[in-house]
Amino acid sequence: MKSFKTVLSESPKSDKLYVLINKSIGKVDDSLSITDFALAVSKVVKEDFGSHLQDKFIKIIKNELSKK
Repeated sequence: MKSFKTVLSESPKSDKLYVLINKSIGKVDDSLSITDFALAVSKVVKEDFGSHLQDKFIKIIKNELSKK
């Protein structure tokens, strides 16, 4: 997990969401599997943002995960 100082380099909204997501994961299961997390995020993207934004979301995720 990134330290909070590292997170501050992102946008203010994503920083705030990062903290809230981490707290929520802890409330659901401290050992939440990556599969369950990915399924939940996928559901949010599909149901709350719409299919027209899925390609953009995947592009951003791939870009962020490839950074070191």
